[in-house]
Amino acid sequence: MRVASLILGIVLTVWTVLAVIQAMLIPSGPGPLITRVVGRCVRVMAYAPLAMIRTYSRQNKWLAGVAPISLLIQLVVYLTILIFTTGLIVFGTTDLTFINSLYQSGSTLTTLGIVEPVNVASTITTFIAAFLGLVVIAIFIGYLMAIYGALVSRESQMARLSILAGEPAWGPQILARGHVLGLPANQAPRYSDWIDWTCDVRLNQRVNPILSDFRSTAELRHWVIAMLAVMDATALRISFDPEHVDPDALQLLVECCVTLSILDGSTTHAHNWGKQDEIRRAITSDSKSPTDGGLSSDEWHAGINALQLVNYPLPIDLDAARERFLTIRHIYIDQIYAFAKQLHAVPAPWSGTRTPAVDTIWPELARSQETR
Repeated sequence: MRVASLILGIVLTVWTVLAVIQAMLIPSGPGPLITRVVGRCVRVMAYAPLAMIRTYSRQNKWLAGVAPISLLIQLVVYLTILIFTTGLIVFGTTDLTFINSLYQSGSTLTTLGIVEPVNVASTITTFIAAFLGLVVIAIFIGYLMAIYGALVSRESQMARLSILAGEPAWGPQILARGHVLGLPANQAPRYSDWIDWTCDVRLNQRVNPILSDFRSTAELRHWVIAMLAVMDATALRISFDPEHVDPDALQLLVECCVTLSILDGSTTHAHNWGKQDEIRRAITSDSKSPTDGGLSSDEWHAGINALQLVNYPLPIDLDAARERFLTIRHIYIDQIYAFAKQLHAVPAPWSGTRTPAVDTIWPELARSQETR
């Protein structure tokens, strides 16, 4: 019995340490089972009462605790498992009862030292367990610092976008405000910056999936909505002038599409030339969009009206531009709407529905001097 306990304790301890390393040190995609189960359970319990919270502002404050609580519960779970597994080792190497073995294990892992080892084997186990306790805490602290750095990097670019996209971010507003400010086409949005940001989001959230649950410091910002606004603005600009497509604009759309596919698990390949070909066909095709592109007629006209307020130079054939835009948008809209719904992102215009349903929040519309 005690020999079996010793063997099982060693195996489970090694497995738990490897799970901690995989979760917090090694870029590993979805992470170990423990991390995924904890995250899913916390998310389910947090989202369950949303229907009883009437406003998005309060819902956002409630959901702000999902990611931090998940991280703390992960630490508690890993330490609890280690206390149990090292308790099995102590039980297998001494004549202590299992409860007293757990007391010694817990005393050692938490570095309290209130229970003394009773023989040489338990002394060795005590030293190893004390070391593991310190290592797990140190790894966790480093993990928090890495997440904080990635979060700041993600949020800083979104904060800079606010002056162009409004809050919440909206694609037509990027074009409208860029026009009022007199920015060149490739500066609203700045394609190169958003290509870099998209690649960083893909890498950081692939390495640390918990990042997707961290909400912005500003309640009207969300990384999914920022990406959607930038993609819509780029797709609109291409649709209005398909004869002069900036290569960086095309690359930005491809990077965003690939990022969405990698984050939702539908692909693992960062260099997806198929997306580029699909977008090129959508730009040059004269056929109508296969779906409504996630936009109703009223939503489309709201975007056009926002551009007309600043006397934005619209194409003569708006119907053709609309069909081209919806065809491009059809490529990415299902994935990004799914993320917005799953993460309960701020209900910006052109961002789909939420569960539970909340009213759309509109950004302040830019106006030209003549319309003020």
